[in-house]
Amino acid sequence: MYSSISAGNDVLAPTGYEVFAAMLALIAIGVFISALVSLARDAKALTNRETVLWLLLVVFVPLVGPAAWLVTSRRYRRKPAVQ
Repeated sequence: MYSSISAGNDVLAPTGYEVFAAMLALIAIGVFISALVSLARDAKALTNRETVLWLLLVVFVPLVGPAAWLVTSRRYRRKPAVQ
């Protein structure tokens, strides 16, 4: 009888590639969520059109959209008023 499980191989244990892919997915989800939160916080400093365009970019262009927002959002952040 042919067995697909050879001695020493555990088919339930993830391979290195699967662990790497899972870590990459978790990082992508984290960047996506942080970009959405940042966009929501900075929405008052943007026009409605800019907000919608950034939201579409963040949602529909994975990794690049959220990363682009996080890099460029610094210019939209409010600076504390100097008295």
